[in-house]
Amino acid sequence: MSLAEEIGEEPAAAPRRSIGEPLYRAFIAEQDRWRLWSAVFFATGCGSYFGMVEEPPVWLGAVLTLGALGLGIVLRSRLPWVALALFACAWTAAGFWSAVTGTRLVDAPMLLRPVQGEVIGRVLAVEPDGRGGGRLLIIPTAIDRLTAGALPARVRITVRQGPVPRPGDGVRLRASLSPPSLPVVPGGHDFARSAFFQGLGGIGFAYARPEIVPTPPPSEIFQTIREAVERLRLDLDAVIRAAAPGEGGAVLSAMVTGLRGAIGDQTETAMRDSGLAHLISISGLHMTMVAGLIFGAVRLVMAFLPRVSDRWPGRKIAALAALLGAAAYLAVGGFAVPTQRAFVMTGLGLLAILTDRPVLSLPLVASSAIVVLMLQPAALIGPSFQMSFAAVVALIALYESPTVRRLAGLDAGTTRGLPMRAAAWVFGLLATSMIAGAATAPYAAYAFGRASGYGLVSNLVAVPVTGFWIMPVALTGSLLSLVSESAAGICFAFAARGMELVIATATTVAGWPGAVVPVAGFSVTALLLMTFGGLWLVIWRRAWRWAGLAAIALGLVLAARPALPDLFLSGDGRSIALRGFDGALYAMTPERDRFVLDQWAEKLGTLAIRDMAEVAHCDGGDLCRLERAGLRIAITRGRSRLAEACAAAELVVAGADPRRDVAHPGRPDGCATITLVERTGRGFGGGAVTIRLDEARPVMEGVVGPRGDRPWTR
Repeated sequence: MSLAEEIGEEPAAAPRRSIGEPLYRAFIAEQDRWRLWSAVFFATGCGSYFGMVEEPPVWLGAVLTLGALGLGIVLRSRLPWVALALFACAWTAAGFWSAVTGTRLVDAPMLLRPVQGEVIGRVLAVEPDGRGGGRLLIIPTAIDRLTAGALPARVRITVRQGPVPRPGDGVRLRASLSPPSLPVVPGGHDFARSAFFQGLGGIGFAYARPEIVPTPPPSEIFQTIREAVERLRLDLDAVIRAAAPGEGGAVLSAMVTGLRGAIGDQTETAMRDSGLAHLISISGLHMTMVAGLIFGAVRLVMAFLPRVSDRWPGRKIAALAALLGAAAYLAVGGFAVPTQRAFVMTGLGLLAILTDRPVLSLPLVASSAIVVLMLQPAALIGPSFQMSFAAVVALIALYESPTVRRLAGLDAGTTRGLPMRAAAWVFGLLATSMIAGAATAPYAAYAFGRASGYGLVSNLVAVPVTGFWIMPVALTGSLLSLVSESAAGICFAFAARGMELVIATATTVAGWPGAVVPVAGFSVTALLLMTFGGLWLVIWRRAWRWAGLAAIALGLVLAARPALPDLFLSGDGRSIALRGFDGALYAMTPERDRFVLDQWAEKLGTLAIRDMAEVAHCDGGDLCRLERAGLRIAITRGRSRLAEACAAAELVVAGADPRRDVAHPGRPDGCATITLVERTGRGFGGGAVTIRLDEARPVMEGVVGPRGDRPWTR
């Protein structure tokens, strides 16, 4: 007897006759949906690990998991409700254990400070930039002034002069390397954490073209295979961009090979602002299209071979061929993290066909999520994972509805004329785009600080063009490239014409008024509430599911009223800005370090970056004064006028002037009794700081403290 049966057959007790009886009966009636929450608990455990400020011992997750599981088994028959809670705890602890273990497996040295000098190593991968240069992923064997034990596992170096080496080449070059950067705003994207889980310990640029040097062969077979695959990717990229040298070819190559370096900034911005950025990176959409095309092609061929199809299960043979094709696409796509996740989801679906199980089901998605998080626990905190699973879960829940299935023409045995089938196809496309867009919108807004105002319109054009034109022709070209580059070039040129149509759509839509909707940075609490409410809504089937709308509504309320900072100071002190009453970002030097300023503007939910002199009294560009929240505030760039700022202000924000400042100078005499927030040049070890001007006192928040003492912060 299962635990669900034991609970369901429990004798009538007080809880059944209490006010909670309807909830109890609803919970028991949905026993078949309980297993779906295992993925939610597993993800909760992973998330709790990344939310810690100190690294836990590696044994803690194992003890909690095995302890909760063992105790649950012991109490399973005597106290089934307690056992059920313990099993939920065991899934949560297992997610925590998986995250701890996954972090230990990728732990490798990272640069602690900038390094300039000679770098010698072996090229693992190359991303051409389309202008003769590119980015090299190098496994270093020697770096000036670093011992062998301090060498990062990998470094990424941008080379601006060709010829660019190929994967497997040994290189020697003079370069400037820096540790992966800290977040530029508290709560922002942690570049160092992302780099850590990629094994990337340093990022920089070369001063001159690299020198090819002899290098011993790799000792690991996986590295040899990886280098061979990377050379194949480069060759395929060269064929595509030779056949289609424009932006269409560059985006097509990104879709086929995952190499995005040749895409122009304007094209990338247009794709992002129009809601089509998901077409550039290889994701679940592309993997599903490739697998679906191969599956359909094999089924079609077998339909013309009745003797073969009568003796062999055509559906399973097609699924096996699609699985092999998806694995090949994973390799050609460069084994990128989103591509790996897409392969796991698609592969489990194809395995479901091979084992005669439902292909599109929430249990399959839950299993996929657990497998992905076991392999890549850090994927949980990335927008790619969040948006992919949000879209898939929402779409499966949508098409579980009999009404939706009937309108979309998905019910078996229904016969309709051509007009009704066309209407059903249009309805399915609209419903899919709307639901997927609504499900992913909170995660896109949280991660990128913006939403696409016309994403539905652009996707209605771009997705069918991609599915029925670009992907089939590009897949054919990729197969032909193995035997004839000229024939493959014809296919790629034709596919690039379709991609040019997609780019034209993106450019047109991105130019419409309101195409980009800025969203101010909201708290993770709001995002978690919306996530929990959405899961409650789609996992359960009975009327109590609608209680999830309350959690979603509360999350939206919190997201609509974020606590925004009023002053910003970058970690190196070179950029200072304040939030205006109109919501715009006003920078002391708006022409400097646009990347940092764009991140700050994204936090405020604005596209406007203006000169601070418009809202403050600025004297010579080095000192600005204003009053806000009952405080006299002075903002100075450099220390040349710091004493003057301190004499007339209660809050002083002091940046850096690298031309004149020195690291860690003493505090001026006049600053002894006032609040001084200071960053001085490269010598300062802290990160960016934000200040919220509360009526009681200024509230400061830095990026260093919340990151804690973790492997990626050391």
